[in-house]
Amino acid sequence: MENGFESDLGTIDEELLKYIGITNLDFSTPITADTLEEVKKMLFSINTVAQVTFRDQVQVRDIETIKHVLELSPMITDSSVEKLVLRDNNPDEVKELLSFPYENPDSWKFSYSYKDGTYQITTLPNYRMMEEYINIVILSIDKKMSPLEKVKEVYDFVKLLDLDRTSSDRLPDIVRTRKTNSLGFNNLFKEILSRLNIPVYIVPIKRDDTEYVSVIYIEDSKYEADGFYFFDPASDSLPKSLYKNEAFRKINYNFFALTINQLLNTIGGKDKLLGAFEHFVSSSYDFVLRKIKDIDKRTLEELFNMDLLGIYSLSLKTKPIKEANIWGLVINTLHREDYITLDRNIEQLIISNYRLRKEDIFRKDTEEDTTINIHDI
Repeated sequence: MENGFESDLGTIDEELLKYIGITNLDFSTPITADTLEEVKKMLFSINTVAQVTFRDQVQVRDIETIKHVLELSPMITDSSVEKLVLRDNNPDEVKELLSFPYENPDSWKFSYSYKDGTYQITTLPNYRMMEEYINIVILSIDKKMSPLEKVKEVYDFVKLLDLDRTSSDRLPDIVRTRKTNSLGFNNLFKEILSRLNIPVYIVPIKRDDTEYVSVIYIEDSKYEADGFYFFDPASDSLPKSLYKNEAFRKINYNFFALTINQLLNTIGGKDKLLGAFEHFVSSSYDFVLRKIKDIDKRTLEELFNMDLLGIYSLSLKTKPIKEANIWGLVINTLHREDYITLDRNIEQLIISNYRLRKEDIFRKDTEEDTTINIHDI
């Protein structure tokens, strides 16, 4: 005969084991009061939760609330629970999320980039380090600078990375090691400029291996720049192992603000330009429309806020920036305090170095029209 005590014990056991087997809490909508009460009940009972995921619709304050519950729960070891924040955060949200006090920061992972339905994530300490690193550059740039001057300042900063073709191109890894491959140079270049509301499109090119350059639309009357210009910070960088002086490592500008034709002259022809822009060397817009991928077309139009015909036409019409204007840009933005250890005249050193490198980098027919003739299509 079953007694009352045994019946109560069975009920208690069932209640205690209610949350056994639940390993992941996935929040994808704003957390209601009822949901929060259920979560508290779960985390203060015997449970097997090992991962908590917060997605885009979850509010930042909700994340903080759940964080506190996790840290206070006597039934869970917070350091052993992985917390994923998979949100396409705006700058204010990033600042708020990173400013919270975390008992176990290494157990938190945040998305720092979202592209093509995929989140790139990193640990909280790495994310904080990355943001501090980028903000150093942002805060050093005078808001009164012209567009090309802002690009040049970021270009100089990125050139201080060490080129290592075997290194990671992920932003947190770049910040941690200060070295990266060609794509990584452009990833950091793009990320910093995007914080300055300057859109960047990364373009693959073919040298010995696949490398990358960045294309930017620049309208800057101060330096007579108007159009799409290509930048290759990796090719203008100098190895830290050979040149210890950081100011000296900024002296190269041969791959700065090139037109599409100038870029082709540095890589050896039309077939070395890859991706969406490989079609832009054609003199037939119909050819471009037939060949370009729909996703590339949408990306370019959204990024530069103009239709594909406008991007194509302006890209081919873009005139080279005069050398005198390049020197004016460099001298106007020169941080002279960085060069006090150099005995030589730094302006003349930069100009002489540019002309010396130019002989090796560019073919003599730099101004030649390298676009495909319509009759070749």
